[in-house]
Amino acid sequence: MTPRSLILLAALTACSGSNERPDAATNAPTAAAPPALSFTSWTDRTELFVELRALVRGRPTPFGAHVTRLPDFSALGAGRVTVILRGGPSEERFSAERPDVPGIFRPVAIPTTAGARHLFVEVQSGDGTATHDLGDVVVFETVEAAQRAIPDTPDPAGRIPFLKEQQWQVEFGTEAATARAFRPSIAVTGTLRARGDGEVIVAAPVAGRVVRVGGAFPRIGGEVAAEAPLALLVPRLEASDRASLDLAVTSARLDLARATQERSRLDALRAEGAVPEQRVVAAAHVEEEARAALATAERRRLQFQSVEQTRNRGSGGGVQVRSPLAGTLIEVEVAPGAFVEAGAALFHVADLTRLWLDARVPEVDVGRIGHLRGAWFELPGAERPIELGAEAYLGGDHLIDPTSRTMTVLFAVENPDARLPLGAFVRAHLIVGEAVQAVAVPAGAIVDDGSQRVVFVQVEGEAFERRAVRLGDSDNGYVAVTDGVRTGERVVTRGAWSVKLAASGGAVPAHGHSH
Repeated sequence: MTPRSLILLAALTACSGSNERPDAATNAPTAAAPPALSFTSWTDRTELFVELRALVRGRPTPFGAHVTRLPDFSALGAGRVTVILRGGPSEERFSAERPDVPGIFRPVAIPTTAGARHLFVEVQSGDGTATHDLGDVVVFETVEAAQRAIPDTPDPAGRIPFLKEQQWQVEFGTEAATARAFRPSIAVTGTLRARGDGEVIVAAPVAGRVVRVGGAFPRIGGEVAAEAPLALLVPRLEASDRASLDLAVTSARLDLARATQERSRLDALRAEGAVPEQRVVAAAHVEEEARAALATAERRRLQFQSVEQTRNRGSGGGVQVRSPLAGTLIEVEVAPGAFVEAGAALFHVADLTRLWLDARVPEVDVGRIGHLRGAWFELPGAERPIELGAEAYLGGDHLIDPTSRTMTVLFAVENPDARLPLGAFVRAHLIVGEAVQAVAVPAGAIVDDGSQRVVFVQVEGEAFERRAVRLGDSDNGYVAVTDGVRTGERVVTRGAWSVKLAASGGAVPAHGHSH
């Protein structure tokens, strides 16, 4: 027989064996009140903390039902709370149609039958209906029977009071410790960067003035197609430039005419045997060079004529600036109308759909990364860590940086919606072993308290305990606890420092304290 069953049996014996009532002659009432009870229960929608006196047949028993909405741990501001007693001759229901103050409902139960019952509390609100099973209770025949069956025991030492009214006023939350699989890992720092073939700096091919192509000028965050024109560069022209080009064409034509004449003269002399073949071959080579120089001069002049038309008409000609890569514009270093020198950086384009995690492994841990099984990393402000499988591992550079004493390893990071920013600093964990089971609590539950790591365990709705813990590996936002917390115990995940401050506030208030 379980301890709970023994207590219930003793309570039933006290209930059925006592006929003590107020004295019939004097009608003197019993001054003592029934013993205090409390229950704490959770469903997926609500947390319920109930304070009451032991149930006595025919005696009104107010319930102090504190209802907290999950998962934001706020006070339930509207709804109905119903106390349900089952297991007797008939089911009995007692309801409070609204809270006295936000979060606190006070239904009053007046049981009509003594004996063993099963207690439920039903919470109805706009979030739906949640039924809390509070287990077996006893409806006693008299207050004295209740006092004999339920001893008045003080709360254990070390309890920290933190009332619901306090919890509802601060950022607060709890979570049950669970058994989870933990993967051994190495904690490292890293950076999200563009992959080797996913980034390009578009530079000015020539010096000149920047002109927009088509409509709006490219902007940061805009998408760019491969080989799409980003801007037009109009080279800077001056009158002396045009005259020099005309002179170059004329000079090239004269050089070609002279070379042709010389080659023809030597051809005639060679036919008469007056010159060797070698001189004729050399003259032919000079003629070809002169012809090539003339073609180059004419092309250069034609190009500048086209550019001059661009200046005059505002379209056509010029040198188009194109991105060789499809991606996102992450930097624009120039504005329309600006003059730039050849080689100046104009645009920075990156493909953000697939990044690299550049993780830096401390020299002392390099020997542990021979068989990486994946990684996970946390981005500041992100709701949850990001997982990377073993297939995402690209390799390492096998070189220790002489300054940081770290080695670089790379992982591919899929980023289809571009939610991960380029250059972000992250805290990463490189998985180096097989998973093992351990008791897990959220990383946010761990508090550095002097020289100890501690958590605050919610032992009931308004009472907490400080527990020193021994920690193991971290994995995906959770920490393994090898000592100090058991599976199923609820730890404070938000507001732990508020509970710590409350520890200096004195003893836990008695059940039924004023709200």
